[in-house]
Amino acid sequence: QRRVHGDSSHLRLKSPTTNTMRTHTLAFVLISALQCAQAMEDMQKEGQTLAPSFTCGKYTTRTVLIGSGTTSVVKSNKGTMRCTVLYKLTDCSEMKMTCQKFYVDNRDPYKCKRGDTFNVKSGGGKPRAYCKRNKPNERFPVLSSGNMKMWYTASGGKRYPKKGFSCTVMCSKV
Repeated sequence: QRRVHGDSSHLRLKSPTTNTMRTHTLAFVLISALQCAQAMEDMQKEGQTLAPSFTCGKYTTRTVLIGSGTTSVVKSNKGTMRCTVLYKLTDCSEMKMTCQKFYVDNRDPYKCKRGDTFNVKSGGGKPRAYCKRNKPNERFPVLSSGNMKMWYTASGGKRYPKKGFSCTVMCSKV
């Protein structure tokens, strides 16, 4: 049996149900891929959860889990330009941040608007800026009963080679 060019009688038409199912499957796959991509993006924004104590690199973003026995010491180094840390409570009801070494150069020692800054946002409150020698200490620590975010930003400059910070976060109430 020979086919004539242009004769499409041998092609079977797909039923509308098959086409609808393919469309739904394709839509499901696309939505799943988008949700997966969104979840990965959220995880990247949050930062990696690794050891609780570390030294910040040039641009560092981390998540640190604070439990009843956790002590986290975060330090900057000479090349640190930005360091962002999100502290999350696990089996602890309140955490406390204090800083030991702390020299954050800023030409506006009251509002910390001109130079390096060290900011902490705890609970649902407004972020608090620290600079110069004003730091969270034992008498006035930063306390938080929820998540706490700390971010340090430094401009390059070699004015103060020993600038930077070293801060400790630990559970203060179980």
